[in-house]
Amino acid sequence: MRRRLVLALLYAVLVACKRGPEAEPQTAPKLVKCVPVQSAMVKDTIEVRGTVAPLPARDAQVAPQVSGRLLRVEVREGDTVVAGQVVARVDDGPLVDVAHQAEAALARARAERQNARTTLARVERVFAHGIVARQEVDDATAKEASARAAEAETEAAARQAHRQIDRATVHSPLAGVVLKVLRKPGELVDGTPATAVVEIADTSELDLAADVPTSDLVRLIRGAPATVTFSALPGQKFKASVSRVSPAVDRLTGVGSARIGIQRSEAASPPIGAFGVARIESGEPHPSILVPVAAVRSVVGGEGEVIVCGADHVAHVHKVRPGSTRDGLVEARGELGSGDRVAVEPVLGLSEGDAITSRP
Repeated sequence: MRRRLVLALLYAVLVACKRGPEAEPQTAPKLVKCVPVQSAMVKDTIEVRGTVAPLPARDAQVAPQVSGRLLRVEVREGDTVVAGQVVARVDDGPLVDVAHQAEAALARARAERQNARTTLARVERVFAHGIVARQEVDDATAKEASARAAEAETEAAARQAHRQIDRATVHSPLAGVVLKVLRKPGELVDGTPATAVVEIADTSELDLAADVPTSDLVRLIRGAPATVTFSALPGQKFKASVSRVSPAVDRLTGVGSARIGIQRSEAASPPIGAFGVARIESGEPHPSILVPVAAVRSVVGGEGEVIVCGADHVAHVHKVRPGSTRDGLVEARGELGSGDRVAVEPVLGLSEGDAITSRP
């Protein structure tokens, strides 16, 4: 009985081994949409990110030069102003009182100087007749000089007091647009930039102010053409050019600054502070292979992959270094030839050696 059982088990194992390979299912080819790569002459592109800002000398936070309580703010955000226009007023009551005190002190100083001048003239006349000593003439002369100096001092104080009254009226230093109203009527200001009332900028010319790493900064050339896009303005592209490049970088971060002048469009204009991306052309044109952006996957550390649809109907994974992007195509630096075809849908889930079939 035991011998029959052992023979039965051995027979079952032999049958299973014989049928195993025949039972393995065949893997069906994966349907993949493939497109040919494109060859073109392209320039290297430097991509920088920044925010919209007025020109450096055309933006100001306007603060009163005197301390006190803010009586009125004459403008609102978005208002257009001209240079010298009144934008705010500070309570000048205490300043007027100071000016009156200064005027009273000036009147007293003028009277004292006139009295000292009259006294000096009288003493000089009697000295000429030998009636008084020379010492009295010297004393009268000193008093007249002191009175003259006191008058000049009080005149300066009076002028200063009146200037302070004038400064209670705040004027715009430039023509432009009110970007922000920073203080409300009734709030206190201390006469320093820390208590600015409004921010005004000339928006007729705008820059994209960007922080740029050293490796890209050294490749920027003033006047180089660029294109700026904004996520807030989808579909809009603004022509631009590099207007300023910092001659130095931060020693700790290795980052310098650059400004890209934006050519404004009549149809739309980016708001101050909007985040944008500038693509700047650099160097001479060179031959390159372009593939659809959708064909590149797994971009890590500047290196990605594309799936080449081989003539043998097999997927081949090629490493590439993505470069500049334009019109939905990206420069793919690597082992790609002008006759290659790459997968664009799907690209995930494909591995080296997978059987594939092209579909429309």
